[in-house]
Amino acid sequence: MFKTVRAKITVCFSVAIMILFLLFGITGYHVLRDYLIQMQQENQTRLAQSLCTSITFFKQSCENLAFELLGTEDIVWRLDEVAAENNYIKNIYVIDKTYDTIGTGDTKKVRTYLIDRISTAERYEGNVIWDSGYDTQSMMLFGKCQFEEETENSCYLFLQIDNSHILDLFHQFRLQNSQRFSLKGITNSFEVTEQGFFYNYYDNYKELLHTEITMDDWYLRTWSDKALIMGPAKGLLGQMVKVLIAALAASLFLSAVLAFWITRPIKGIKETMEHYGKGDFTFKARVSGKDEIADLGNLLNQMAAQIFKLFERVKEEEEQSRRLELQTLVYQINPHFLYNTLDSVNILARQSGNLRVAEIVTDLSRLFRLGLHQGREAVTVRDELMHVTYYLKIQKIRFDEQLSWELKVPAEIMEYEIIKFILQPIVENAIYHGVKGRDEPGHIRVTACEKEEFLMFSVVDTGNGMNPHALEQLKKRLRAERIDDVKQKGFGIWNVNQRIKLCYGESCGIEVESWEGEGTKVSIRILKHRKA
Repeated sequence: MFKTVRAKITVCFSVAIMILFLLFGITGYHVLRDYLIQMQQENQTRLAQSLCTSITFFKQSCENLAFELLGTEDIVWRLDEVAAENNYIKNIYVIDKTYDTIGTGDTKKVRTYLIDRISTAERYEGNVIWDSGYDTQSMMLFGKCQFEEETENSCYLFLQIDNSHILDLFHQFRLQNSQRFSLKGITNSFEVTEQGFFYNYYDNYKELLHTEITMDDWYLRTWSDKALIMGPAKGLLGQMVKVLIAALAASLFLSAVLAFWITRPIKGIKETMEHYGKGDFTFKARVSGKDEIADLGNLLNQMAAQIFKLFERVKEEEEQSRRLELQTLVYQINPHFLYNTLDSVNILARQSGNLRVAEIVTDLSRLFRLGLHQGREAVTVRDELMHVTYYLKIQKIRFDEQLSWELKVPAEIMEYEIIKFILQPIVENAIYHGVKGRDEPGHIRVTACEKEEFLMFSVVDTGNGMNPHALEQLKKRLRAERIDDVKQKGFGIWNVNQRIKLCYGESCGIEVESWEGEGTKVSIRILKHRKA
């Protein structure tokens, strides 16, 4: 039928595009229609729930006022005052058992209605009753007055409440102009309904979206027209027709340059190889079709994926080795402290009574118990501070009046989780390189606070401090990446810094400030993590 390849390609390409866009347009129309209806239903339900909250609040306010008035013996003298203070009250009426009626409105006009409701008030004695009222613009809230001592002159209170407040709430939570509301009582004839209820709700039921929510003895019903939300879907269908026509015109042009696209996969493979030559093995060759060029592209992608996995595996193994190396150092961080503590116990055993020995042994056992922490890596700030406290109490035995300390940490951060052994090594350095080297008493201050997404800790001592050269050497040791690059003297604080960075990232870690002859401040920054 077609004598040239160009004609075959043109016709097939055009038909394929036509079918594709027709399917896309029809599918898109139905999907968009269903999505719009679902979103309309969800938004309508969400707004209706918010409306119910506002209505419930208004209802409770009216009932609270009614209960207050029902228990007031001088209620007759307060009618005008209460009506003036509450703008949602249209009128207030009081009727006794002899049918004498007083109120702020036309009592003759409502007297028959009030008499008819006395039996209902008697039946619900102790509760208030909602009624639609004797007109379409108001609601009636009534009940029997309850005094501390029952008298023969008991009466009945009626609050005529303007419907406009409920209608204003309807308007505030209306999703579209066609949406209507109906508020009805479950156990009585109470009802507040917008115009058009019967026609819209019963004659056109299938074309409406309905939502009904129950609020104790009331329920709210709302509905809206589906047809009004279908405008965007119909607009999309019209746009798809225009796009289809444009696509058919474009297909005629594209067929003329089809030969150009044959070489495009080869160019893509060349670009991919250039990325691989630069070490970027995450770049993928764009592959289409099932010919030899596509097979070559797939093989190239598979090779790159295997090389990338190999690099990641080597990187992971190196990081795991680094983790194990650091983990091993955690348990070697304080061997000399254990020996000093046992030495202190020995001195006390010889120089003092058993009570002080018992005290230091107790603190020591608590210290190690918190340090082990059942093998877990994370502890609460509270436990870490207790660990430091026990450590300081033990060191207090050795240094006596030469050592004093202060822990100032807000209660609200006590339950955050942090990795363990990050404060005690810093406090240990403050004692042995700060307080111990001075003749006069030394003081250590540990503080903490929240700053954005971080927890900030600081350990400040009043020791000798460091000169600028020594401080720079310490900072250089902190920046070292491997243990071999760190002298034995500084590996404890280096270990803490490395564990922090390994756990929380490069944005966290330790910073050191020191002033020669005045003291040293070590600041720790870690990410906040609330205990689960």
